[in-house]
Amino acid sequence: MPDPQDAQSLPETSRHPGWQGILDADEQILWQGQPDRRIRIEFDNLRNIMPGLFAVCFSLIWMYLAAQASIVFAMFGLIFLFAGLRQLFGQLLWKAFLRSRSWYTLTDRRVIIATDVPSKGRRLVSYPLDRNTLVEFVAGDPPSILFGPEGGRRFERPGFRHIADAETVMPLIRRVQQSGQPPVEEAGA
Repeated sequence: MPDPQDAQSLPETSRHPGWQGILDADEQILWQGQPDRRIRIEFDNLRNIMPGLFAVCFSLIWMYLAAQASIVFAMFGLIFLFAGLRQLFGQLLWKAFLRSRSWYTLTDRRVIIATDVPSKGRRLVSYPLDRNTLVEFVAGDPPSILFGPEGGRRFERPGFRHIADAETVMPLIRRVQQSGQPPVEEAGA
């Protein structure tokens, strides 16, 4: 059994296996977790789903009416059917898949979001956390914690999305923000 005295003399990152070269020497991990993996239908998804729903309905009507004239002619509707189904379900399935391949970490200085998607590879994005960082608790089942200002329709805000223990993580984030760490842009001044 390792001696606890030896553990105290080790660099801090060696206490967190796999984090060597990622965490600063005295940086501490406060929380780690993963988002809820369920398929979620949210209001934001509806504007992406509606064109797919229209394409599916149109292609089904097309195929039904065209099949009365010729089955070969009706098969051209399959192109629109598959395109509509992709638009309809692709967003929902992709976001659920992305959440299943995401991991969240909160340290005493920053938030880290890691993803491992086969088509894009491994990605680790770090966001500094100081008293100037905008943090928003978004109620839901489960809730989310978002960071930074809203970036408009095309840009999704970074955050810990759909985490079961958001009520535990939010006070940790507030404590890091109030810990007296200088804002990142003022750290070098």
